[in-house]
Amino acid sequence: MLLLRDLGGFPSYSIPIFLSALERGLLKTLQKLDEYLNSPLPDEIDENSMEDIKFSTRKFLDGNEMTLADCNLLPKLHIVKVVAKKYRNFDIPKGMTGIWRYLTNAHSRDEFTNTCPSDKEVEIAYSDVAKRLTK
Repeated sequence: MLLLRDLGGFPSYSIPIFLSALERGLLKTLQKLDEYLNSPLPDEIDENSMEDIKFSTRKFLDGNEMTLADCNLLPKLHIVKVVAKKYRNFDIPKGMTGIWRYLTNAHSRDEFTNTCPSDKEVEIAYSDVAKRLTK
């Protein structure tokens, strides 16, 4: 997924012109993910219904059950959320409801909460990189 490629350098740049370009790239990538998460999957649409479903209510990438794709993306998205907030004062916009629904649903699952590092662990893991880049 493009998310990690686009996010890879975001927490590490300290030059404002690079940071703004990376922030725009991050926002663009997050927007694509949010649009995907909010777009109804074919099995959410009833062909015989008169109702036009505009937004998905699914919990994960491919439905209401966690898949291998979620196990790959969610920890990375969690790390990006924590590191961007801690070291760049950047929050995933609240208007990105698909992403926030996705993260909330992940945090409600034992598989995620028991295996994903805590915010503090993530901050410590990235603190050395952040210190070297601010010098």
